[in-house]
Amino acid sequence: MHFLRFACLAALAAATACTGSQTASEIGSPAVSRAETIMPLGTLNAPALLGSTIDQVRRSLGAPREAKAQKVGLEPTPEQLKATKGEAWVNTFEKSGTTIIVTFDARSRKVRDLVLMGEDEDKLLYLGNLDLDAPEYQVLPVANPKNDRQLMGLRVVPKK
Repeated sequence: MHFLRFACLAALAAATACTGSQTASEIGSPAVSRAETIMPLGTLNAPALLGSTIDQVRRSLGAPREAKAQKVGLEPTPEQLKATKGEAWVNTFEKSGTTIIVTFDARSRKVRDLVLMGEDEDKLLYLGNLDLDAPEYQVLPVANPKNDRQLMGLRVVPKK
């Protein structure tokens, strides 16, 4: 009798533990890392973009504003390339409501720096996944030229 009662309790416990609310993909999916739980979806990984090419940035952030512009194009014209020596060209992106200006070398395609536009330094640091003490890059304030006490954004440049 005790065996039958034990078997019934075990079956009842197993049935209540498995509610059927998991989908097949959840059952076989790997555990979520701590970094993924801290960073919200849509957060920009600015440090990773510094080591990228502009083509990788475009794949990550989507089409830049310049893709739709008439005056300034996605890529420099031959005349613009000659005038700038290909050293600096800009693409502008939107991510999570934040404007990101990416400067890249038009010849090598490597990202030189990026600027996250906004007035809230803490929010920009968080959204950009930035650390003021990081050994591989620097975070510099971008002041408003009309009021040098007002922040316009944060510039991220690799340390050399």
